[in-house]
Amino acid sequence: MPEQRYDDPFLPPARVPSPGLAAVLSVLIPGLGHIYAGRLGAGFLWFLAASFGYWAILVPGFLIHVASVYFAYQSAKEFRGY
Repeated sequence: MPEQRYDDPFLPPARVPSPGLAAVLSVLIPGLGHIYAGRLGAGFLWFLAASFGYWAILVPGFLIHVASVYFAYQSAKEFRGY
């Protein structure tokens, strides 16, 4: 199998997620920023955790939601290092 070159002019450029957009998406829906950054499993888990937190008691849901925004930002930021 031929080795794939990343500077090949015929290949589309790789999509690099924006940390700011990942954070904004997670503010709208918990976990959506993780999905945008390519972490489907983490996004689904953050959505479930925040939903359960909001259902159980408002304060834990809000704290989980804030944590989701922060970690989505970090996830997209770390993606840039590849």
